Amino acid sequence: MSLRAHEEPEFGRRLDDLLDQLRLQGDRPDGPDRVVSWLARHLAADLAELLPGAPAPGPGSGPAPRLFPIGRPVRAVLALRRAEPFGAAEMRLIAHAETVLDRLLQARAAAAERVRLREVSASLRVAAFQLLMGGQTTLARRTVAPLAPGVLVHEQARVYLVDCGAAERDRAGEQLGAALAGRALVVRCPANEGHLIVLGPVAPRTVLDTHGWCPTGLALREGLTGIGGHSIGGSTTVELARTADAYREAFNALAVARRLPQRHALYQGQTRLAQLLDARAGSWAEHLLHPVLVLPRGQREEAVETARLALAFSHGQTGLLLDVHRNTVARRIERASGALGLDWGSFRDRAVLDLALQLLVHDRPPVPVPEVPLAAVLDGEAARAWSRSFLDPLAGDRRPLLRTLAAWVRAGANARDTQAALGLHHQTVLDHLRTAERLLQRELTGGRSGAYELAWALWIDGAVPVPRS
Repeated sequence: MSLRAHEEPEFGRRLDDLLDQLRLQGDRPDGPDRVVSWLARHLAADLAELLPGAPAPGPGSGPAPRLFPIGRPVRAVLALRRAEPFGAAEMRLIAHAETVLDRLLQARAAAAERVRLREVSASLRVAAFQLLMGGQTTLARRTVAPLAPGVLVHEQARVYLVDCGAAERDRAGEQLGAALAGRALVVRCPANEGHLIVLGPVAPRTVLDTHGWCPTGLALREGLTGIGGHSIGGSTTVELARTADAYREAFNALAVARRLPQRHALYQGQTRLAQLLDARAGSWAEHLLHPVLVLPRGQREEAVETARLALAFSHGQTGLLLDVHRNTVARRIERASGALGLDWGSFRDRAVLDLALQLLVHDRPPVPVPEVPLAAVLDGEAARAWSRSFLDPLAGDRRPLLRTLAAWVRAGANARDTQAALGLHHQTVLDHLRTAERLLQRELTGGRSGAYELAWALWIDGAVPVPRS
């Protein structure tokens, strides 16, 4: 079909405009539809649709639409209709539009496949982290090996939590994925949509900087350049099988980091109390946990790991971290606490259980042990030194913070009951708690792991009676 001389300039302008559409719409998911709308306007068509496959035109008023297959093999069909026939210039424009649409549809399909592969990769990373949270290091290594070969080859690691907000998480994840490629596992936190988890292996003899940051942590901070308002909390170096403990540490460090000008912090854990107690402590823990320790291995590990996480996080968060429903978490906790004779609703009982789980020696066969009272376990110079070190920062404030904290622990970590016991205003109690959080560098008001450490320190100090357990 040849064009008349006066049609050539107009056709050329339309063709240039159509090629501009290829450039303008190339990155848009709705690019093909926008090109079809553009074509409808230039052809004055009363029907212009992009259809999947090659459907037969159905009944309707007016002439049947003309169908133009897009691509080889056919990716879609362009349906056009208007009252008067298309001229030669218009048919040539339609032919060029078919090529443009084919390129855009190819680009859209490729982009969709890239998104699908990214989602599969992200899901596998979450699955690997969930396995680590459950102590299943071998399965975690097998899961992550195709995605990040060599990342989990070492026996020790650190966990970093990045709070970048839900709106920035994808962009931050892409930046960190590039900055830490081959060095760390970057995971979208399943429990908090604004968090990223970075698990960085720590090789033997890794050199830390003067503030205790490992090379992965330093690269992480640098990799977040341009992401405003983010905070970073990092754990101590732990065995890979203790990833759940490291996550708890990073979570507490993140709470501290949010209050610091630099917005990043490492967990400032003293030597853990469980490491300082003598053999009687292990006997006490094994006696308390005996009803769970004698369960078949799979049930025992399930109960222990679920309890460890549920002591630090809500049932919903624990379920997301372990990839089980929150009701499943609740049932596991109910069975375990019932078997142990503990009341999960009691802050005191949870603090006792958290200490026992920290004292638990992994892979040690359960054996009958003599009953040792907790008061005897905590009655030693090492424990008293730990307690003094833990509580000493409170002396930096002139207010009676220790008195308020002791009353708060006795009241089961309930601020209103503390208010009633001390005759203080509710806001005063909250102010004392917030100040203590800053001085101790622990999150207390959530009533979880930082609060349990406070309870242990006060039991040892004598400010709060030691439970009979």
